[in-house]
Parts: sequence; C-alpha cells; structure tokens
Amino acid sequence: MGSWNNKVVVVTGGSEGLGRTIGISFAQQGAQSVLLARNGASLQDVCESAQESGLQVDWIVCDVTNDQSVSNAVEEVVRRYGRIDIWVNNVGKSTRIKFEECDVEQYKELMEFNLYSAVRCTLAVMEHLVTTSGQVVNIGSLAAKTGWPHVAPYSVSKHALAAFSHQMRIEGPPNVNCLFVCPGPIKRSDALVRYRSQSEGLDSVAAKPGAGVNLKGIAPEKLAQRIVRYCELRKSEMVLPWYSRALFSIAQLSPTIGDYLLRRSSRKK
Repeated sequence: MGSWNNKVVVVTGGSEGLGRTIGISFAQQGAQSVLLARNGASLQDVCESAQESGLQVDWIVCDVTNDQSVSNAVEEVVRRYGRIDIWVNNVGKSTRIKFEECDVEQYKELMEFNLYSAVRCTLAVMEHLVTTSGQVVNIGSLAAKTGWPHVAPYSVSKHALAAFSHQMRIEGPPNVNCLFVCPGPIKRSDALVRYRSQSEGLDSVAAKPGAGVNLKGIAPEKLAQRIVRYCELRKSEMVLPWYSRALFSIAQLSPTIGDYLLRRSSRKK
C-alpha cells in the first residue's frame, strides 16, 4: 500500500464503468485519484460515495475532445496536488455497423474518442510525468490486435492507439512508462441492450458484448486491480485473456490462416 501513498492518479472517463473502477482501485491502495469526465453531477456522486468509505478521490469536469479543456484539467490537478504520477486514458467508444455501410465521418468520430483523446491528454501531461518518472495507461481492446465483424471503425481506432503506445515506448521519454491494456469484453449491467439499436439488420450476435466474441466477460474490479499491479511492475502490455495471444501470433505468421480462424469463430451459431 505504501508504494501508492502520495501518488496522484488521473483517470479519464471516470464517472462510470471501468474508469470509475480504476480510480477507486488506485485509491484503495493509498493513491489520490482524480476522475475526469464531462458530467460533473455523476463525478460528484462517485467521489462523495468513495470519500464516505475513506478513499481519496477527487473530480474535475473535462472534455477530452477539447484541447483547452484538457490543458485546464492538467493545470488544475497540478495546482491541487502538485504532481501527476499516473495518467489513465480510459475514454473510448464503440459501435456496430456493416463494413460497407460505414462512411468516413464514422471513422473520424471513433478516431476522435479512441485515439486523438489519448494523444491529446498524453501530450498535455507529459512534462509532469517526466518530473515524477510517471506512467501513461492506454485502455485498448482485443480489437487493437485483430479485426472482427461489425466493429470496423472501433478496431481501426484501437489499432491506431496500439501504434501510438508502441511509438511512445520506443521514442518517448525513457523514464515515463506506457502500459497498453487489451482486454476482452468487460462485464456491464447494460451489456445486452447497449448496442441493440445499432445492431438491427446485422447478425444476431452483433449486439452481444464484444460483438459476439466467444469469451467470458471480465469483471471490471479484477481488471482494475490487475492494472494497478501492472503499473507497480511498470509493465508495457496486458492482454486478457492471455491465451488470445496464440491466435494473434498465428495471424502474424500467416494472415490467411489467422483470418480463416477468425471467420470460423465469428460465425453465427
């Protein structure tokens, strides 16, 4: 617990879901968590509940699609706490659509949420992370490693986030670590209805978590705890479930075989 005392962790998209859980998990280990999101009322509710449990959790309204809003949030965190040790780029968005029906604007929208928001925040906070020998955590997806039916803009944007994370590891400040997290579907209370409207006219599995990928949902609490542990160890990448790496390795050696296995696994049962 002592290793996180006096450390400041900032999490974007912190008002709900995985972002909220990550912030709480770091606070449970003694860190000062600062949650960012656009909805101030939701942020306040989360923080008041956490504070009642004795956790150090604060909040700042921030729109990660806006340069000035991000800059203001970084400055406000440093003004309040004097430092930033971990910055978690958790904001993201998915969709369901046929490949041939997706236009450029839909790709742009997903790139803004899933790539540019992370780039914008990382560039804005980097000088502070250099000072603390801190870390950036980019929340990706298994879709950053492979294609999958009905999620083309999402997969493309997450692949781009993987490339950004890799570039940071290669030529970013040597004392700033970058952890890229690639989980499978995460358990949510609204998982079965979240993409129902977007999935009309698609395969019946499209509305399911992960667009029907045959993987057990990951509990957000367990994922968040593992992210904390990986940050303690300053690791570079997390892929869950671990055995999915086997398919990605096959696809690298033989794209033809890899695509064949993906098509077989994605067929409607």
